[in-house]
Amino acid sequence: MNAVNKLSLTLALVFSALPFSTPVQADYLPDPKAAEAALWASSMVAQARGEFAAQSLKSEGLQQGRSEWKVDAEVDQRRIQTTPSDRQTEWGLALSRPIRMPARAEADRALAGALNAHAEASLGEALHESGRQLLALWFDWLNQFGQSKRLQAQIELAEQQLATVKARIRLGEAPRAERVNAEAALAQARLQQQQAETRAQQARNRLRAQYPGLPLTVDAALPDPAKPDGSVDEYVNAVLEHNHELFRARRQADVLQAEARQLAKHRSVDPTVGVFYRNEMGGNEHVLGVGVGLTLPGEARRTDQQAAEQLAATAQDAAIRLEQRLRHEARADFEAAVAEADNWQQADRAAKALAEAARLAARAYSLGEGSLDPVLVSRRLALEGDLMAQQAQLSALSALARLKLDSHQLWPLDVDADGLHAHP
Repeated sequence: MNAVNKLSLTLALVFSALPFSTPVQADYLPDPKAAEAALWASSMVAQARGEFAAQSLKSEGLQQGRSEWKVDAEVDQRRIQTTPSDRQTEWGLALSRPIRMPARAEADRALAGALNAHAEASLGEALHESGRQLLALWFDWLNQFGQSKRLQAQIELAEQQLATVKARIRLGEAPRAERVNAEAALAQARLQQQQAETRAQQARNRLRAQYPGLPLTVDAALPDPAKPDGSVDEYVNAVLEHNHELFRARRQADVLQAEARQLAKHRSVDPTVGVFYRNEMGGNEHVLGVGVGLTLPGEARRTDQQAAEQLAATAQDAAIRLEQRLRHEARADFEAAVAEADNWQQADRAAKALAEAARLAARAYSLGEGSLDPVLVSRRLALEGDLMAQQAQLSALSALARLKLDSHQLWPLDVDADGLHAHP
C-alpha cells in the first residue's frame, strides 16, 4: 500500500496545482505602448490616415479657391470692300479670371474646415474599431491558450491516474479492465490537448496577421474579474464624450450644412474681370482694354442648395438617433459587464466544488475504495467546470476591457491632427 499512498499524495498535489484556486493579479493585456503602436500600424488605420491626408490636400485647395486664369487668343482677317480692295490680318489676346467674393471665400473655408474635421473623426473611428478588433482577437487567443494549458494539466492527471490503476492491479485490488479505461482517458486527454493547441496556434496566427508587431506575451495567471468602477450614468457620459462614431456622424452633418451654405453663396452672380489687347487694321490700330463679365445663376443652383439643406437635416436627425442608440448600448454594455462578473463568481464556485469532488474521488480510489468509473466521471465534470469558469473569467475580463476601451481609459485613442506625423 506504500506505493499506492505515494501515488495518492502525488495525485492530490496535482489536483491542488490545477488552476481551480483563486488566481493572483496578473498582467493579461498588451503593453499600452505596444498596443498603441500596433493600432497605428494596422491596415484599417493606415487607410484612414491616407484618406485623412488626401482630404487635407483637398481642403487646402478649397481654401485657396478654384478660380483660375483664362487666356484667350484670336486671329482674324479683315477684308475691306474698297477700290482697290484690301485684306488685313488682325489678332488679339485676353487674360481673365473669375473673382471670388469675400462671402463665398468664407463659405469655402468653412466647408474645408468641416471636411477636415470629418476626416479626423473618421480616423478616430478607425483607430477605435481597430482597438476593438485587437481586444477580440487577443481574448480569443487567451481563451484558446488557457484551454491548452488546462488540458495539458489533465494529461498529467491522466498519467498519474493510470499509474495508480497499475499499482492497484499489481496489488490485486482492481480488475485489468480499469487499465483499459485509464489508458482511454489518457488518450482522450492527449487528443483534446492537441486540438486545443491547434486552436490556440490558429488564434495566435490570426492575431499576428492583423497586428504583426504586437508582442504576444501574457502571464500564466489571470486576475479576478472586478465589477466596473463608478455608476452606469458616469460610464455612459464618458463613452458619449469620446465616441468617434458619434463624432463622425456630427461632422458629416456639419459638412452637409457647410455645403448648403456654400451653394447659397453660389446663387449670386459670378463676376469675371480681365484685360485684353487687340492688334487691328494690320497693325495701324492698337486696342487695350478691361473687360467685366457676369455669369447669371440658373435654377439648378437653387435646387442644389435645397438638396444640400435636405441632406444636412437628414444627417442631423441621424446623429441624434445615433446618440440615443449609443446611449442605450453603453448602458447595456455596463450592465453586461456587471453580470459577467457575477457569472464568473458563480462559475468559479462551481468549478472549485467539482474540483474538490474529483480530488476526493481520486483519493478514495487510490486508497482502495470504489472503482475507476466514478473517478473518471468526476474528473470529466471537474474539467468541464474548470473550462466554463475560465470562459466566464475571460468573458468578464473582456467586457471590462471593452468598457475601458470605449471610455478611453485603456489605450490612447484620441487623434491629434497636428501630431499625426509622430506615428509611423
